[in-house]
Amino acid sequence: MSIKIEDGVEYQRTDGGYWTKVYTLDNGNKITANQLALRIGSSVVCARSRLSKSSNPKEIFKPLRDLSRADNPLKVDTSNWIDSKNWYTDPLVKLMLK
Repeated sequence: MSIKIEDGVEYQRTDGGYWTKVYTLDNGNKITANQLALRIGSSVVCARSRLSKSSNPKEIFKPLRDLSRADNPLKVDTSNWIDSKNWYTDPLVKLMLK
């Protein structure tokens, strides 16, 4: 694999023939976003974001958050939403439409 340096940034030619950016970590290891995505089991976008934010190996290789858990704080509670079938009978809606 060939390597080129352009404006202080190191690039590596892949098997597909395109150039990818090589990131150097604090411990001296070199890795691309595709290699990191395969290693931690994430998307390439997530891996590229981690590599652009930090060069600390502990932050880059930390496990992904599981967003499918039942105690997920990002889950929206729809129990107190307005009724979609009889919304017009709600007194607050009547007040708002006055």
